[in-house]
Amino acid sequence: MSKMVNYDFSIDSLVSVEAPEGTDPETLIGQCLIKIVQRVREKDLEIVFDTCFDKETGDYYDNWEKLTTIPEN
Repeated sequence: MSKMVNYDFSIDSLVSVEAPEGTDPETLIGQCLIKIVQRVREKDLEIVFDTCFDKETGDYYDNWEKLTTIPEN
């Protein structure tokens, strides 16, 4: 069995919420989440690979191709 690592991704899409000038952005999070869910349903988000995380060692790897698998005994 191969060693398991976490592949981390980030959402690289802008979501815009219209509100009156001077609005506290924290109050717009609910509207923002609704728009994000809608874009997820429409598969209209740019998702990009970020890093791999090895929970056994605590190491992060930017290049997934350089990960090596150590055979289990």
